[in-house]
Amino acid sequence: MMDKITNTITSRAFSKAARWQIIITVLISVVSLSVAGMNAAISAIAGGAAVIAGGFAGMMMARRPNGGTPGAILFSLLKAEVIKVIVIAMLLLVTFKYYRGLVSLSLIGGLAGSALASGAGLRAVNNENDE
Repeated sequence: MMDKITNTITSRAFSKAARWQIIITVLISVVSLSVAGMNAAISAIAGGAAVIAGGFAGMMMARRPNGGTPGAILFSLLKAEVIKVIVIAMLLLVTFKYYRGLVSLSLIGGLAGSALASGAGLRAVNNENDE
């Protein structure tokens, strides 16, 4: 029963964070499009999408029940974080390797904006749960 509640809270937190990540990524992409063109906009989307995909992979890993001991929970969270970083790194590697029109500043902007929005979204969910 507790795992089901935890999975529901985790899914809700991820969906709120992902919503903010998508909004921020689109805004950065629109600004990049107006300032530097289509390649910059696509680069911003690639950066934001890498963080969103990494967060999703990490969330899926964290949802797996691994026991209720504090050590098992900590290990599960660490595995989820490692998976998240690996997914982000792999997607960025693929972007750098295969996208010839890459605009690095826009990619970094999308990446940073999405990562910051993730933290803000999770903080908002945490404040909601505290009330």
